[in-house]
Amino acid sequence: MLTRKKKDVAGGGQGAGVPSFPDEVLEHVLAFVRSHKDRSAVSLVCKDWYAAERWTRSHVFIGNCYSVSPEILVRRFPNIRSITLKGKPRFSDFNLVPANWGADIGSWLVVLAKAYPFLEELRLKRMAVTDESLDYLAQSFPNFRALSLVSCDGFSTDGLASIATHC
Repeated sequence: MLTRKKKDVAGGGQGAGVPSFPDEVLEHVLAFVRSHKDRSAVSLVCKDWYAAERWTRSHVFIGNCYSVSPEILVRRFPNIRSITLKGKPRFSDFNLVPANWGADIGSWLVVLAKAYPFLEELRLKRMAVTDESLDYLAQSFPNFRALSLVSCDGFSTDGLASIATHC
């Protein structure tokens, strides 16, 4: 059972005289909702569902690394095991963005390592990834299983060797 503040089910509820579901029931129901879009929609039903979804989400998709800070992510979702993170905009694939422009994974990894030492999977797209950040990733997550680097730049075979050695 996840640890969090329990509410009075008999007196709780969002509407007048309408009792809310126990947390265990909500957690069980949410276990069947796999799509991140559906989970986001479910979290808008009421405050109880928002809180339950927070504790049961294990994967998060961030379509723009500048739309949210890693600190906000870890505050909202404490039990993440898998992250998909996109960096530079698509037009950067056509050299319309300066070569060293943003989307550095390093600052994200520092925050993620403290909050999610149990992280298992990281999918990156159009992010700046250095050999040092790959080494940090390999050493910081003991249960790490999968890394996807799509259109990422800034790393060499040394960084990949660190991942292969430690993961």
